Amino acid sequence: MPVIHCVFFKYRPEVAEAQIASVVPAFAKLQQDCELSNGERYIAELKCGDGNTSPEGHGKGFHHAYILTFADQAHLDYYNETDPAHQAFKKFVQPLLADVFVYDFSPLPAAAATASA
Repeated sequence: MPVIHCVFFKYRPEVAEAQIASVVPAFAKLQQDCELSNGERYIAELKCGDGNTSPEGHGKGFHHAYILTFADQAHLDYYNETDPAHQAFKKFVQPLLADVFVYDFSPLPAAAATASA
């Protein structure tokens, strides 16, 4: 079952705009750099966004959003715990961040999603 991995970044106030601007392309590059031990790329989809466009006012000061899709929990676990490219990215970005919010879920079947709405 697919797993959706949502990540939101809030940067430290002292971080320069040039540093912030370097994060989106570095994160986007993970889709091509993250590989299983057999060389297979395993991030099915990756979307990036900056600047919350919601008029609802619930962005809580987060600057960037990233939505990744994995084929299953095993691929997400490998990404989080083992993948060298992701580990290197985390070392790069962590000093820039004031806060991170992560939310993972498996999509509900359409009928269940409609019933719970």
